[in-house]
Amino acid sequence: MAQTDVKRSPLSGVRVLELSYAAAAVTGRHLAELGAEVIKIEPQGGEAARLTEPTEVLPSGERLSLFWLAFNVGKKSVCLDLSDSDGERRFAALAAEADIVVTDYQRLGAAETDRLHAVAKAANPAIVWTDIWPFGRGGRDENFPAGDLSIQALGGHLGLNGDRDRRPVRVGLPVAMLHGGSEAVSATLMAYYHRLNTGEGQRVDVSMQEAIVWTLLNSTMTWQLLGQNEERGGAVRKERANKFFTRLIWECADGHIFFSPVGGGMGVVRAKSYAALVRWMAEEGVTDELLTSKDWTGTDAFRISQEDYDSVSAIIGRFVRSKTMEELMDRAVADNILLAPISGIPGIHANKHLRARDFFERIEDRARGTSLDYPARWARFSATRLQAPAPAPQPGEHDRDYLDDAGALRAAV
Repeated sequence: MAQTDVKRSPLSGVRVLELSYAAAAVTGRHLAELGAEVIKIEPQGGEAARLTEPTEVLPSGERLSLFWLAFNVGKKSVCLDLSDSDGERRFAALAAEADIVVTDYQRLGAAETDRLHAVAKAANPAIVWTDIWPFGRGGRDENFPAGDLSIQALGGHLGLNGDRDRRPVRVGLPVAMLHGGSEAVSATLMAYYHRLNTGEGQRVDVSMQEAIVWTLLNSTMTWQLLGQNEERGGAVRKERANKFFTRLIWECADGHIFFSPVGGGMGVVRAKSYAALVRWMAEEGVTDELLTSKDWTGTDAFRISQEDYDSVSAIIGRFVRSKTMEELMDRAVADNILLAPISGIPGIHANKHLRARDFFERIEDRARGTSLDYPARWARFSATRLQAPAPAPQPGEHDRDYLDDAGALRAAV
């Protein structure tokens, strides 16, 4: 295996222009982590997203959006008025020396996006331009009003989240923005790879609604496979082909886990998981014959009554409640038991596996008076490395570097 080049990242030498509010900021952060030089183009005084809620007053006295602070590390900032001729000229000069432009619907309207795309393409025919919009570009719903909640709903998330007898529940984080921005990274890099091989630029069209549909995994094909639609169920739900309701969220000694030990689905993998659980329970004196009286995850799974399930799950539930999350996870990893922790932010921050992998990178931002751990090392490459993130920029912090001579730093990259 080749040794890691500590001086070089996968996208070293690639320049990205970012015109963002939220989704394209996610794209820009990932490209910056991969080593691209990402230049945020903001209006004078900074983009509106700097103050989107939730905000926090930092030790420096600056009030700043926490979302913005999370997704704009490792970038440069220049301020341009893109509505006047001088700003357009400077934008064209930057585009002439760039490889990629990423945009989103909250920052630019359709007409302004198309105008600036024409400017960039005239200056650089080989540029890769990525639009991230709720329903993509060019269709009948292109300008349909949409926020993260409506995109989650129309993408299918709300239909599957929450209890059956109550209203649907949205995912708390802006997952449409996050997934749309992340999908845009893959699409943009495919277009850039095409450019490297052909010299041809492309315009990439990312639909956030379609990105959400992809997150539903095999729920999207339940009808084709079973002739029924999957329904939401919260902590207790009817899992696909099962005739009974099963518990998915289980209480343990110091929190909760996600676990589905009994019932059909996942075939031999679930059967081995259940057998490992029963062995562990037997080691600690839990040997109730009900645990082995049926093939709970095999041939009997689709004939189990609700009463049978409730009886066996009560035994399993008592055992799980006697264990801490760490005990459950250590045994699950050792014996391939299919369960997962339900972690809050403190749990993720303290996660032993993530800490052992050096997943977090501490960023000292002296100008703002902050010292924060950022999720950063999400991949390890055989020949290169991810770029260590730098503090998020102040508005126009890098005007002098780029606006006097848009190509001045090109040779130094």
